[in-house]
Amino acid sequence: MTDLLDHDLDQLRGRAPDLGRGQARDLDGESSGAVPPAGAVPSPAVYRAVQVLELMGRRREPLTITEVAGGLSLAKSTVSNLLISLEAAGMVRRSRRGWLLGYKVLELSRSMLVSTEVVGEFRRAALTLPALRGETTVLAVLEGMDVLYVARNDGQQTVRFVNEIGSRMPAVVTGLGKAMLASLDDDELDRRLGTIGELPRLTERSHRTVAALRADLTRIRARGYAVDDEQNTVGVMCFGVALEDVATPTAVSVSMITRRVTAEGRPQLVEDLHTLAGRLARVEKL
Repeated sequence: MTDLLDHDLDQLRGRAPDLGRGQARDLDGESSGAVPPAGAVPSPAVYRAVQVLELMGRRREPLTITEVAGGLSLAKSTVSNLLISLEAAGMVRRSRRGWLLGYKVLELSRSMLVSTEVVGEFRRAALTLPALRGETTVLAVLEGMDVLYVARNDGQQTVRFVNEIGSRMPAVVTGLGKAMLASLDDDELDRRLGTIGELPRLTERSHRTVAALRADLTRIRARGYAVDDEQNTVGVMCFGVALEDVATPTAVSVSMITRRVTAEGRPQLVEDLHTLAGRLARVEKL
């Protein structure tokens, strides 16, 4: 608890922390730390605060100041100031073992989903399309090389798939992710693929090389939809279609137990996904 609270109590009581010269420069926003190049963002402090929230969002356990500072390459004094400010705004909270995201984050997340027309239209449309309304249908966006799940319709099947809203999954092992990657122009695709160190291998069918992934993306572009044939989860098949001409790469998908996918039913699933993607793209452009 000493690492967590001592410096913070000094701040709350109005006492200046004991800073070395290098730390003072860091608080002035002049040290490199985790801040992007000069001029890249108008407010480095806000950028750092968002990084703190993102780091906490990736961890399930409370974090100490030392752990946050190490994870972001920032001075502990800077992290302490950021946490106290975020706590005052309700964005983080303290526990006996460290710092956690605050409940304000959940409130803002719910507000964003409620106020987003694309999410509302997804929920309405997924219930009306004949082949999709009884299945697990998902809406997601692409962030870096991850899929971020935004909305889900659980359908009427007894088996439910776990795609928690707000959670992430490597794009290269999902129908959603591959559909979105295939929708990028060549330069942007090359840039994103260049960030891959090692491909995730969730099943025996997951791609082993970037060359195999690229070949799959080429097929997706020609076919018009992506297929996750047990590359993510054994026994589960997924079809994904990307929205066209939208600012943020976005896609919809349907997931099914593999044995339920038939040659006769597949075309209607894909047709409904294209219809859904088209409706959402029109809403996104409004």
